[in-house]
Amino acid sequence: MKQIRIDKRIYVKESVEFVRIEKWLLDVGDVLSCDIYCDIDPEETKELFLPREHPVDPQIKMRIDETEYLYILQEDLSTYYHFVDTIIQAVARDEHIAITKKAAVIYRQASEILDEMFDNPEALENVPKSKKVVNKFVDTIFSDSHAIESLIKITAYDYYTHTHSINVCVYALSLGTYLKLSTGALEELGMSALLHDLGKSKVNTAITNKNGSLTHDEFEQMKQHPVYGYQIALKIGISDTRILDGIRHHHEKLDGSGYPDAISGKKITLFARIIGVCDVFDALSTKRSYKDRLKSYDSLKLMKETMAEHLDITIVDAFIRMQRHDQLL
Repeated sequence: MKQIRIDKRIYVKESVEFVRIEKWLLDVGDVLSCDIYCDIDPEETKELFLPREHPVDPQIKMRIDETEYLYILQEDLSTYYHFVDTIIQAVARDEHIAITKKAAVIYRQASEILDEMFDNPEALENVPKSKKVVNKFVDTIFSDSHAIESLIKITAYDYYTHTHSINVCVYALSLGTYLKLSTGALEELGMSALLHDLGKSKVNTAITNKNGSLTHDEFEQMKQHPVYGYQIALKIGISDTRILDGIRHHHEKLDGSGYPDAISGKKITLFARIIGVCDVFDALSTKRSYKDRLKSYDSLKLMKETMAEHLDITIVDAFIRMQRHDQLL
């Protein structure tokens, strides 16, 4: 049974379904033709956050940024999609539109492409699709000094394989930019990061979607996803060894205790080291069904203090400096 609270009154509806929306698409001046809701306790209760046709003003925008999740009614989904399409068209027409809006649109488009890729991982068109996503990210990063900050701030709070892949791509490109990698290297790094978990599409969904810790046998199956991803990448025509290494070796550890090949030290390439750091950070700082998300500072502190034998700490330190530089810590 779902409940909606409006003006301190609670309305109970038997068949109400809510859909979470991308709050980072909302900006000052935007107007939606549907009501927006937020969570209150208990979780089954939603509270009216912004009435339909009410413009987002600076104060509401501040509340949006401070609110974890926003929702609309399922019946208003087509109205919301129309609003999103209008924003996407506006961004395409106006090159001077705010970087925060550009970043939000690019992230949404990346999410849609990743959904398609995981549904059909061996499709040959996945290579141009992934290049399109990465090139948009790279172009955005180079077009505005605040792009990295904007992209990182909209990374999803919940851990889903698809959004996790986008988050890792954003973090890897941000870190690669901070490390002054060339444009070509950034594009290859971004491809590797975006596709690093594509092999999970070959793992039983009961394992990838499990709400809780994996059993030994389940983890052994999960450990094959870098190999599956590597094989898929070869099958769809990727031949660049740096991209392939990043996909296959992002779970390797410096002390040789990682998987799937148990390589160690300098045998782990730069791309794999960068993606490995970004992968761990995003896993720690996003929410899962069985754990709360850690704050960025706490995630990095845990990585520094407990993973020195697994992760390249020089890259972890660079990641910390990058986040401080962009005022994200």
